[in-house]
Amino acid sequence: MPRNPYSAADTRLEPDSRLGALARRLAAIVTDRVQDDLAGVGITDLRPAHLRIFAALGHGDGARVTEIAERLGSTKQTVGPLVDELVARGYLHRRRDPADARAKIVDFTPGGTTAAEAARRSAENIDRQWADRIGDRRLDECRATLWELVNEPADPTGGS
Repeated sequence: MPRNPYSAADTRLEPDSRLGALARRLAAIVTDRVQDDLAGVGITDLRPAHLRIFAALGHGDGARVTEIAERLGSTKQTVGPLVDELVARGYLHRRRDPADARAKIVDFTPGGTTAAEAARRSAENIDRQWADRIGDRRLDECRATLWELVNEPADPTGGS
């Protein structure tokens, strides 16, 4: 799958650009690299939104679509069709939730596990390359600062 020629990673930024713009650029760079690495092992049918579903599903015993949506800060109506695509492509499957027979648990198929692990390894490799470039201490500080901002977002009303 060819990369979007107008990817957010191609947006022109400056060192003093807004943090949100820099964060989006960084996320686009990681996504593009992960997709390139997946293509290198023959996985060419995953879009960035699919990779977000993989990350939200994580490791474990699966999750309901509503749980995946909550983890992504999205809605069931947005996540459901993406899960449907991943089921149709053989990366995910649904099974009855033992706690609620009306609900379904979404989980990885063996092929989905392989793809998710390849994406995880790619992202970890990017982190290692950045640590080599800027040092472990600076990377840890960057991660800690971003974590703080993600968990304590700016007040949307502009108040303090």
